[in-house]
Amino acid sequence: MRRYVTQRLILMIPVIILVSVGTFLLIRVVPGDIVDLKCGNRCTEKDRESLREKLGLNDPAPVQYVKWMGDVFQGDLGNSLLTTQPVSKEIRKRFPVTAELAVMAVLFSVLTGIPAGIIAAVRQDTPLDYVVRVTSIMGLAVPGFWLASLVITLPAVWWHTGPPLGHTPLMDDPVSNVKAYLAPAITLGLAQGALIMRLTRSGLIEVLNQDYIRTAWSKGLRERSVVIRHALQNAMIPVITVMGLQFTVLLGGTVIQEQIFLLPGIGSYLLAAITQRDYPVIQATILLLTAIYVAVNLLVDLLYGYFDPRIRYS
Repeated sequence: MRRYVTQRLILMIPVIILVSVGTFLLIRVVPGDIVDLKCGNRCTEKDRESLREKLGLNDPAPVQYVKWMGDVFQGDLGNSLLTTQPVSKEIRKRFPVTAELAVMAVLFSVLTGIPAGIIAAVRQDTPLDYVVRVTSIMGLAVPGFWLASLVITLPAVWWHTGPPLGHTPLMDDPVSNVKAYLAPAITLGLAQGALIMRLTRSGLIEVLNQDYIRTAWSKGLRERSVVIRHALQNAMIPVITVMGLQFTVLLGGTVIQEQIFLLPGIGSYLLAAITQRDYPVIQATILLLTAIYVAVNLLVDLLYGYFDPRIRYS
């Protein structure tokens, strides 16, 4: 196990480097830079060159990349070209917002998707199964941004109220914090829960038809014991994979909900940086999300061995 984890950690390094190189090059392919946005038509060519020199944009791309990576290895993610503030400081402030939203969305999807999938599998081809399946299709079909807009608009029109907007720190007021994150978490987790439900149902149906499950039934075990203790654990492998992917995708995909519900998360920060060509912010944010992505994938792989003892790592 230790050797396997060490190998995976070593393999993370070239992955992160390749992503950093790709990000560094791609954002510079886009026409224009922050100097054009700052100056517009007001600056002379000399002023533009002076500003580029000040921001370090006149150096060749390889030199810029080496300088940036050298600072990253020293724990310095650079300063924003727009605000001149340290990028790491802004990320530390915004990342907990997005992380909490992603965790709550995944929790909602798990708490709704797995029980619904179990019910649909155990009561296969019954009216209850059909209701759960149709509901899951609706959950997958409804766009999250549209649902989020309805959550704000309809209560305001019907009852002159709505979900709380903005961010309240968890330590300052836990109740207000949960209330502020509940609506965006549900709108984010609805489609994810529908996907988990379908995976749980299909995996559980396949496991319930295996010989060892028939043996458990023949021993006179209760339905709850057979389904939960014997069948569900072996059906969880694809569900765990999707849960890990969901969390990493949500970390970078909450920008719409953050905009609608006025949450100052990492997604809105990245979107603003892309719009303003703020290279250090884009590079640092994507580098962080990449590191989290590969770390979560490693954690998911290690969880396979817990849910399926037949899996061994060497």
